Amino acid sequence: MGGIDTASDVTGVLLLVWIVSGSVCGVIAGTIAGRKNRDSLGFFLLGLLFPVIGVVAAILAAPGEPLPPLGMRAVTCPRCNTRQNVNAQLPNYECWQCKLDVQLPVA
Repeated sequence: MGGIDTASDVTGVLLLVWIVSGSVCGVIAGTIAGRKNRDSLGFFLLGLLFPVIGVVAAILAAPGEPLPPLGMRAVTCPRCNTRQNVNAQLPNYECWQCKLDVQLPVA
């Protein structure tokens, strides 16, 4: 009989819902991750492939380290493990916490 193929109709609708919800959740997850200094593209892809899981993972992700200001670079003291921003042009720095003079590798 020439009836309507409901199985393929349902599959098409589910695929469309998956693509739309994945795209929306991907954008939401990427935006949340970017505001937390995390990998926006990675969380976008996670939200795209696994819509609800990606958004929940982005919400639960710990904030990343902030980027250093222009002309500075972030370093960690080898003695006290303090993270600090130092001038990118200088070959050494003095740790503000333990006062250790640290030589920086040439970049």
